[in-house]
Amino acid sequence: MSISARIRTARREAGLSQSQLAELMKVTRSACSQWEQPNGTAPRGSRLQRLATLLGVSVEWLATGRGTDGSRAAYPTPAYHEALTNDEREVLDRYARLDGDGQQAVLAVLRRLRPVKR
Repeated sequence: MSISARIRTARREAGLSQSQLAELMKVTRSACSQWEQPNGTAPRGSRLQRLATLLGVSVEWLATGRGTDGSRAAYPTPAYHEALTNDEREVLDRYARLDGDGQQAVLAVLRRLRPVKR
């Protein structure tokens, strides 16, 4: 299976349209379409890593086809996810959608905050 087919398979298993994936990746829909074309361009570097994270597959599988088969069942939602509040899930979801600089900025702010004593 080619990288384009693995991207298409993982996107579909994640239940995302190309438009939705493009929004999460902060690229155009045509860029996502190119990634899924047999002779199209493939994402590289940090984009490939972010794509794998968003689709719930390993970078190794997405890039090479080696490792896990890429099924989302191989990457289950962590058990603690159900214990989170809706606000906590939203924070994690929004954080995951940020690029590396955005994530670092959020972490810098959080590290400056003082915990509330209960």
